[in-house]
Amino acid sequence: MTTLKERLNRWKETRNTGQKIGDVFFWVLLVLLIIPGPRKVISTSINRLALHIKSPSMIPEEKQLSLDEDAYKWVLRSDEGEAVSFSQFRDKPVFLNFWATWCPPCVAELPEIQKAWEKHGSSVDFLLVTNQDPTVVKAFMEKHGYTVPVHYTASPEPQAFDHGSIPTTYILSPEGKIVVMKKGAVNWNSKGTDRVFDYLLR
Repeated sequence: MTTLKERLNRWKETRNTGQKIGDVFFWVLLVLLIIPGPRKVISTSINRLALHIKSPSMIPEEKQLSLDEDAYKWVLRSDEGEAVSFSQFRDKPVFLNFWATWCPPCVAELPEIQKAWEKHGSSVDFLLVTNQDPTVVKAFMEKHGYTVPVHYTASPEPQAFDHGSIPTTYILSPEGKIVVMKKGAVNWNSKGTDRVFDYLLR
């Protein structure tokens, strides 16, 4: 049976310097990905790099789903704990994002969502929706200086928003049509987002 020392010597003999550096980097990365703290940081950073190549585009008009009356009966809770009916977001464009603080892709796209909210928040309703403990979420938002509105689930989401994974984002028209649906981290502070909102606000 080959000993660890023999395997190490064989590795040294058969790999050139570049390959050795690559191997060491791979194993260090693998070990860091096993440890929860570094794993989240690395995963979030990778998602931040990737999201800049993802920009939203509208669903073709013939494939856009219209929300029914049951969807507007959905109840959320505000950051202050008050009941909020989804019906109050009728007649304006809505940016609806399902997320969580423990989700690296969600955390990766939050800076871009914050910037989009600062740019469009006066004319578009932004809702970050989570089922996490409000205390955890508030601490996270304060730590990072995010001010985009957060809502909490108080009843099951409508079938139209049955997303299955996070982050998932929907953009709704004032007429209640889903014009954008994206899963995964996306660059929401982009020309693509600007074009969608400009179209909906015409």
